Amino acid sequence: MEAKLRARWQKAKRPLAVIGLIVALVMVIVLIFVEVRLYGTGFAGKTLGEWLQLLIIPAVLAVGGYAFTYTTSRNERAATEKRTQAERDISLDNQREAVLQDYIDKMAELLLKDHLSELKPEYKEVRKIARVRTLTVLPRLDGNRKGSVLQFLYESNLIDRDNPIVDLNGADLSHADLGCVNWDHTNLRRANLRKANLWGACLDDADLSHANLREADLRAFLMRTTLKNAQLQKADLRGSVPTGTDLTFANLRNADLYDTDLSFTDLTGIQGITVEELKKKARSLQGATMPDGSKHP
Repeated sequence: MEAKLRARWQKAKRPLAVIGLIVALVMVIVLIFVEVRLYGTGFAGKTLGEWLQLLIIPAVLAVGGYAFTYTTSRNERAATEKRTQAERDISLDNQREAVLQDYIDKMAELLLKDHLSELKPEYKEVRKIARVRTLTVLPRLDGNRKGSVLQFLYESNLIDRDNPIVDLNGADLSHADLGCVNWDHTNLRRANLRKANLWGACLDDADLSHANLREADLRAFLMRTTLKNAQLQKADLRGSVPTGTDLTFANLRNADLYDTDLSFTDLTGIQGITVEELKKKARSLQGATMPDGSKHP
C-alpha cells in the first residue's frame, strides 16, 4: 500500500515541478521587465538583453535537467516492468510444468496400481477419475503442455478410437500444439480443438466428429478421418488430402479449402459453403458424395 502511495506521489510531483519552474521563470522575467521599465538600465547598469542572457542559461539547464531526470525515470520504470513481467512469466511456466508433472505422476499411478488400462466394469470409477483429472488439468496448461497430455494419453492407449478409456468429450485442447505427431485411430469426439495446431499431424482413421475445430490448422493427413458434424469455420485445410473422409453435416463456413483433395469424401449436408465454391477451391472432387447426395464423376 505504501509503495502504491509513493508511486502516485511521484507521478503527481512531476507536473507540479514543471508548473513551479514555469511560474518561477515568469516571475523572474516580470521582475526584470518591471525593473528595466522603472529604472532604465536595470540592476548594476545591466541592460534588458544582458539580463535575459543570464536568465536563459539557468532556464536551459533547469529544463535539460528535468528532461534528463524524466527520461531516466521512464527508462528505469520500463526496465523494472520488463523484469517484473519476465519473473511472472517464469513463475507461471514453472507452475504449469509442476501441474503437468503432477498429472502424469497421478495418471501413471492409476495405470500401474488401479488397472486404468482395463475396460472391465469394476474399474469404471477409475476411468471416471482419470477423465476428471484430464478435463481439470487441461485448461491450466499452455499449448505445448496440452500436446504433452494428449501424447501421454495416446502412448498409454487411453484414447483409442474404438475403445477409449479416457473420454475427451468437452476436453479443452484449444490452442494445443499437436503438429507433426501421429494421432491415427484416436478418439477426439466432441473435443474443443479451437485454434489448435495440427499441421503435419497424422489423423488417419481418427474420430473428430462433433469436434470444435474453428480456426484450427488442419493441414494434416486426414485419410478416412471422421469429421461428421465438426465445426470447421475458418479452419485451414489448404493442400490437405482428406481422401475418404466423412464430412457429413460439417460446417465449412469460411474454411480455407484451396488445393484440397476431396476425392471420395462424403460431403452430404455440409454447411457454410456452396457447390460452386467447392468446385472452385478443391483440387479434386472425384468420386465425392456431394451435399445433395449425388456422386461427383
